[in-house]
Amino acid sequence: MNVELVSEKLRLHRRTPIFMIAAVAVFALMAGACGSGESDIEDFVQIRPAPSNYTIDDLKDFGLKASKQYDVEGLPDGLEAWKGFWGLDPYKRNDYEIRFYASHEIAVSSGQALAIEATGDEFEASRDNQIWTAGVKDRWQAQGVTDISGGASRQSNPRPTYPDWAILGNMVILCDGLDSEQALIRCSSLIENLLPGEEG
Repeated sequence: MNVELVSEKLRLHRRTPIFMIAAVAVFALMAGACGSGESDIEDFVQIRPAPSNYTIDDLKDFGLKASKQYDVEGLPDGLEAWKGFWGLDPYKRNDYEIRFYASHEIAVSSGQALAIEATGDEFEASRDNQIWTAGVKDRWQAQGVTDISGGASRQSNPRPTYPDWAILGNMVILCDGLDSEQALIRCSSLIENLLPGEEG
């Protein structure tokens, strides 16, 4: 048999398992996303009113674990701001920063621009010049290959903690994730489960 042909067959044979493993991994990720309770963002409305104003106690009753309250001095029209984590799976919760305002209209007029400034590429470009500086360090974390990491890997590949945001009623919600799409999925998941009768 031709030596070059044998070499080519061996090369292909060695590469086949890699492709199979990659295909299985992609399939598993897709299946996991479908069954994770996370929402599809295709019909997600990023800014929407709500039936009433919310407080941190409403979110605590809903299951949000509040881990830190920020000083809102310097946050235009802000009443309170909190860092917390929530998820349908108690072993797989995601980080959120939630800012409360007196009304939906004020959340949009005073909070939207600052939400943009505090998330994604905008935050990465301007994190040393934020209008509201409380919590800046919490908005800049290391991220691993599949999700936000912590502890010893905090200095590895640092990037914004919150790639995107949403406004529900009087709340501005910053959502964690590897990218904007994942962050919006997590915003949507929180909102859909907070208002189960309101979403599609």
